[in-house]
Amino acid sequence: MSSWKSHLPENLELADVIGLGLNQEELDNNNQLTGYRLHDLNKTPRMPFDDKAFDAVICTVSVEYLTQPFEVFEEVSQILKVGIFYRYIF
Repeated sequence: MSSWKSHLPENLELADVIGLGLNQEELDNNNQLTGYRLHDLNKTPRMPFDDKAFDAVICTVSVEYLTQPFEVFEEVSQILKVGIFYRYIF
């Protein structure tokens, strides 16, 4: 659920930051992303990524727009690598 801003510190060095969002233009203008996928989680809560593909998932100022938040966060647990800790903050 990314857009033109990732809400990450500018000086944070990460190997990859992959965005998932609805708006091509906003994703194109997010300088922190190394890649992205256009996808509407309200239409299809299934994440368009392989299982165990990510070390971390960040959701900032977007969860309130989800129509199926429990399904989406269940998907989040699938795309995180085994042994990675995560928590839901509501």
